[in-house]
Amino acid sequence: MNAPVSRPESCKVANINLLKFYPQVVSKSSSQWWQDEENNGGGSPNQAPSASISNSVTTLDGRPPEKNRLTAGILALLVGGFGVHKFYLGYNNQGIILLLMSTVGMILVFPLFASAIIALSEAIIYLTTSDQKFYDTYEANQKLWF
Repeated sequence: MNAPVSRPESCKVANINLLKFYPQVVSKSSSQWWQDEENNGGGSPNQAPSASISNSVTTLDGRPPEKNRLTAGILALLVGGFGVHKFYLGYNNQGIILLLMSTVGMILVFPLFASAIIALSEAIIYLTTSDQKFYDTYEANQKLWF
């Protein structure tokens, strides 16, 4: 009653061709990423892939970025009114402008508030962006303000 079912030759050929192009997908018994030891660095099957892989910054020349996002953000937060974070990033003209605004602001009140608002907003921007976006915006593209 139940006769053996033979597979057509085209199905066998398709499996062989698939094995040529995708041997790791076909040969694995489980295709879930959380059970794949190669994706999580050989850890336990229930462990998620490590986060350090996704935090790498791709630079134009392949070297690590010269400026640190957290350092620039903390400098902007603490002494940004004097333009220290601009000098750290290599924007000397903008650093001088903020320095002059803060020193003149000691006499006049408005420039002091303006430089403090600029520094605070840039600190928030630096600290909330990703490392890759920080590199792209402030090192590779040399965005001057905000």
